[in-house]
Amino acid sequence: MAEVVASDRSGRIVIPKNLRLELGIKENTKFILTKRGHGQLLLQKLDVEEIARRLEEELAGRDIDAIVQTVRKEIDEKIRANYPDLLT
Repeated sequence: MAEVVASDRSGRIVIPKNLRLELGIKENTKFILTKRGHGQLLLQKLDVEEIARRLEEELAGRDIDAIVQTVRKEIDEKIRANYPDLLT
């Protein structure tokens, strides 16, 4: 489904009512706005409960502490490589 909308002077756009109702968009709903190539913007509803559900599902049975430790180690290595003066 495609809708044509116009922005106002402040750059705001209005999401059509039928889409707001269909997607459950209410006041203060949060979104992620991503700039894409060729003048495209991607607007994605940020659903914290859905993210939490997916994380629980994807991480079930995995050692979270080990994952965190690995990620921290990778970050530290990248900082040392890219910003050696920062850690001296």
